[in-house]
Amino acid sequence: MLVMLSVITIMTFVAVQTTSAQDKKQPWPGVTVKVLTENDKVKISEATFAPGAIADWHSHPQHTVYAITDIKIKVEIKDKEASTVEMKAGQAMWSAAVTHKITNVGKKPLTMIVTEIK
Repeated sequence: MLVMLSVITIMTFVAVQTTSAQDKKQPWPGVTVKVLTENDKVKISEATFAPGAIADWHSHPQHTVYAITDIKIKVEIKDKEASTVEMKAGQAMWSAAVTHKITNVGKKPLTMIVTEIK
């Protein structure tokens, strides 16, 4: 009975760890993306960038960005001049669908909530 209880405890721990690992993705060094919720209408993610971290070319449908921390990023969009976007913690913005490359050009890590409308 004690052995069976130990096996169940270990399996539960492994299942919880696997689920947590699936929530966080690190597609680019220094960038962590954690999906907070997703359904057929919306995907809400928390993205954290270390200073100098780059999220290479990727796409979003129309979406909003909410700054958890102050943000200073370089945004590159194909066939357009790169721009620097700064937001203070607590600010929000909306964006049309876009394919872009993002670089944290600030001196501190940044965190934002990205809400994609499907």
